[in-house]
Amino acid sequence: MRLKQRLLAIYEKLYTSYGPQGWWPTTPTGKTTPVYRPGARSRRLNQGERWEIMVGALLTQNTTWHNAQLSLEALSAHGSLGLRSLHDLPLEQLSRLIRPARYFNQKAERLQQLAAHVLNRYYGSTAALARRPPAELRLELLGLKGIGPETADSILLYAAQYPFFVIDAFTGRICQRLGLTAKSASYDQLGDLFTHALPADAELFNEYHALLVRHAVEHCRPKPQCDGCCLKRSCRFGRSS
Repeated sequence: MRLKQRLLAIYEKLYTSYGPQGWWPTTPTGKTTPVYRPGARSRRLNQGERWEIMVGALLTQNTTWHNAQLSLEALSAHGSLGLRSLHDLPLEQLSRLIRPARYFNQKAERLQQLAAHVLNRYYGSTAALARRPPAELRLELLGLKGIGPETADSILLYAAQYPFFVIDAFTGRICQRLGLTAKSASYDQLGDLFTHALPADAELFNEYHALLVRHAVEHCRPKPQCDGCCLKRSCRFGRSS
């Protein structure tokens, strides 16, 4: 089976098993993301949504999404989730609000540096940031302290809605067990696996990444739970278990 066909078959099995995940941006009430529609477009985001995604992408570093979400909720309840309000918040107070996300002192500094960058370079407009050519924006993000490839690609995919596939430990583990990549595959090699084989479609990449994370949590754990796995028949690891 050609790589494109196999990757789409994996996607459809995951979608059939778990349904739409409703990740950034969340789907409007009463609507669901389809299995895959070529050329489908995600809804346009507003200023606040893009900034919230950027904050979330940084907060989720080295912690769970649950912990990052607790910090987002604390910022929102305090009225400090907005770009300008987060930037102007005393650093010590920001650290306390995002404490659930771990490494809170470090992340507070980096969040304010990111906010200052958007304010100074783009006059506070996340829409202007999202209009920057994707390759240039990626290099720009990687040049900011505390932003590595995974965080940069999360911002590019979820906030700017560019087709960059986000690679994390979950994705690497699943790809290795399915025999798609070697254990030693780098971040860029894993990313190229998806971006070169699949259509450059941000909506597809968005849902695919979310489904891989869900599958890693449900079945493809460090100690795999192969019983009931929707990918077991096509997984060399699962077939041998």
